[in-house]
Amino acid sequence: MKFGLVGFPGSGKTSLFRALGGQREKVPHGPGDERPLLSVEVPDRRLEWLRGLHQPKKYTPARVEFCDLPGIPDKSVKGKAELLAAVRDCDALALVLREFGADPYAMGPPNAARDLDNLRVEFLLGDLAVVEGRMERLRAGAKKNRPAKEKAEDEKEMAVLEKLVPFLESQEGLTGVHLSAEEEKRIASFQFLSRKPYVVVRNVGEGDLGGERRPLRSDGGPEIVLAATVEEEVAGLPAAERAEFLSAYGISEPARDQLVHAAYRACKVHSFFTAGPDEVRAWTIPIGASAVEAAGKIHSDLARGFIRAEVVPWDALHAAGDMKHLKLSGSHHTRLEGRDYVVRDGDILEIRFSV
Repeated sequence: MKFGLVGFPGSGKTSLFRALGGQREKVPHGPGDERPLLSVEVPDRRLEWLRGLHQPKKYTPARVEFCDLPGIPDKSVKGKAELLAAVRDCDALALVLREFGADPYAMGPPNAARDLDNLRVEFLLGDLAVVEGRMERLRAGAKKNRPAKEKAEDEKEMAVLEKLVPFLESQEGLTGVHLSAEEEKRIASFQFLSRKPYVVVRNVGEGDLGGERRPLRSDGGPEIVLAATVEEEVAGLPAAERAEFLSAYGISEPARDQLVHAAYRACKVHSFFTAGPDEVRAWTIPIGASAVEAAGKIHSDLARGFIRAEVVPWDALHAAGDMKHLKLSGSHHTRLEGRDYVVRDGDILEIRFSV
């Protein structure tokens, strides 16, 4: 899962990116269109406990990739479409909003609500430009002498795009558009910005941490409040000193953990585990995924030859202490489930299959 840090120049997103990786030096941009990319472990005390229980040869936490994207200019400039194309490449977004004082790159006092609205408008306009450009090409293609089958496919695509235009023009966005599975498939490659899950990151000043704030989002989606400059300073400290430093600022959880957990909520995903002496591993799946879908996440052969899944909830195993005591207790928590079983957060799975 790739999570893009997006914001206007001066929002502090690059300071946040450095804090996520424990890096205090300037992160250089790669050649061409490459952007600074950082792979971060998903913190999970349940997986750590399983590692202590099994002492495996291999330990594999889930990971989230964070990408530091270029600042989006708040005015129409050449190359903005290319900047938005880099944003489209991400699975989800962290919209970093300035709520701290004077900044050499930002004009005027901070206004996070305004900046959030402006970012969303940029995404809507970017999506509208993509849709209108594609519709123009489809109209041009309709005038050419082409096979009837190709024209029929183009007409179906045009019908879906025409359905999206009113939502974009009215600035409602595309999250409320109801599409069939076939229609979803036809627009998947567009990677529309206004449909991407996102987290609002309110970047405040050092003295503004704590206290209640009115949410900026009307949809109840995830928001986190942090001070990127403080987090960057903490990331540069020896590990033994970080907890004390965070406590002094009243920070219960470092920015990296906050953002990873918020990313999971925004993307509506959770984790299941596989555990044994060879490997303890976390797997990320959509909430509501079935046992056979989880099996396919591990390996396609497990899904193809799926027979049953042995399921143990993590909390039941943790309470018993180990599998031996769990089974001796005659607990009903150890179950065999079929392919349609909806996997729950923290389930430990062993897939039985035959191919």
